Amino acid sequence: MAPSRVLRERVAGQSAMFDVVTAQTLAHRQSRVARIFGVSPLTFQSRSFYRGALAELLVGDVLENLGQRWDVLHDVPLRSGSLDHLVIGPAGVFTVHTAHCSGVDVIIDGDSLVVVGETRDDILVARAEAEEASQLLAVAVGKPVVVCPLLVVVDPKRLIIKVLASEVRIIASADIERLLGSAPHTLSGDDVAFISDVADLDATWPAAGTTALDTQQLHRDFGLIRARVRSALVRRIAWAAVATGVVYLSVCTVIAAFVSIMMTSP
Repeated sequence: MAPSRVLRERVAGQSAMFDVVTAQTLAHRQSRVARIFGVSPLTFQSRSFYRGALAELLVGDVLENLGQRWDVLHDVPLRSGSLDHLVIGPAGVFTVHTAHCSGVDVIIDGDSLVVVGETRDDILVARAEAEEASQLLAVAVGKPVVVCPLLVVVDPKRLIIKVLASEVRIIASADIERLLGSAPHTLSGDDVAFISDVADLDATWPAAGTTALDTQQLHRDFGLIRARVRSALVRRIAWAAVATGVVYLSVCTVIAAFVSIMMTSP
């Protein structure tokens, strides 16, 4: 059987979105009271998948805007799990691992990524993914392929680097285009085309030719869940505003009553 190019049909965040949709399909239907008070419709299991999907979608959009000299593949199958993004262009071949850390400080201390006091293994994972991608591409291409691991921290409050990580380049999502666009060129146009052509083949990657998903339906299903999550957030904000208003009026009433008593007392 001739190798196919179904890999090109995969979309950013595909595995994470699939995990969210699957988990939510198995979840119990929310009660009316929960919906009224804006309780998140996400199950405990699907929350991390949901954050991961949002991060991959954001980074995927940025990567797609790099220009015609760059090729981007999403959700590339590896032996265990999948690679968020594979980027091939004039500056070389890059694996991209995303970490969703919106609005919080992220500290890099060597091979440790610390978020809100919790040490995560994203740096180790990013390095291992690049090593595996390099091995698989080298076999398919027939010669060594240097693959640089990128760890993209999505929308952090601050990215604090105490000690540089070994081999892994760590950047905030806002810096992707600047970094890749200004990096020195290491591949010719022919090199980029050749490696991209090989990377696009399902035979290059383990289990790439397994059951294909209807990505349009997946986007619709995930979009519906995303709309429900946003609606729940709006309801929580509205209830918080109401509660704040009630507390404010109560305090004003108490103060007014106290002042009235003080003014009428002999």
